[in-house]
Amino acid sequence: MNKTGAELREYLGTFTAEYKNIETVDVMIAPVMTGLSLAGELVKDSCIHLGAQNMSSEISGAFTGETSPLSLQEFGCEYVILGHSERRTIFGETDELVNKKLKTALAHNIRPILCIGENLAQKEEGLTKDILRVQLEKGLAGIEDTTGIDIAYEPVWAIGTGKSATPEYAEEIHMFIREILGQTKSRIIYGGSVTEVTAHELISKREINGFLIGSAALDPRRLMKIIEETVR
Repeated sequence: MNKTGAELREYLGTFTAEYKNIETVDVMIAPVMTGLSLAGELVKDSCIHLGAQNMSSEISGAFTGETSPLSLQEFGCEYVILGHSERRTIFGETDELVNKKLKTALAHNIRPILCIGENLAQKEEGLTKDILRVQLEKGLAGIEDTTGIDIAYEPVWAIGTGKSATPEYAEEIHMFIREILGQTKSRIIYGGSVTEVTAHELISKREINGFLIGSAALDPRRLMKIIEETVR
């Protein structure tokens, strides 16, 4: 929940003016919901893809405060982030609700990014893979073709803490996720205190296909530096 309209205009003005398009990298920016309409206009003729941070599982109706996939389409959103750890822990979203949202997004040709991850207690108890398996199986229940879904592994203990998973640990978990998916087409991306310092070593691991970046992306020039680190 960052950036006023004026701040978003400044951010995207800087990014679109200074970012040198790297054709091998897809860049998606997901601003606060109130900034989607403005962002859609600002990135319309650029190489930047627009995404939303969340979406309702419903199309319309008495769901006060929710955002319909029809609105996301109108704003030009190509992506939507679903099941983010903050949605799960703060707002109590369940795997079943995330699954409904995934199906709604796919039905409206919006590419979902499904977030999964374990908290510190679960990690210390050795439950990481059990937790991820359940989140994947329930989140993807009833979806026969999962190739159009990106998976974001975001260890909750690493988000906003400055603690990033080691590249070796992240790759092991990404390999495990790939085994569960049973296909090679979905991108599996890592999120958890990614910075311009950690990006290159992480992306050098074969199974890490990209990043879901939080606080480090609030500065457009830092984001550009991270992107540059992924291809050097």
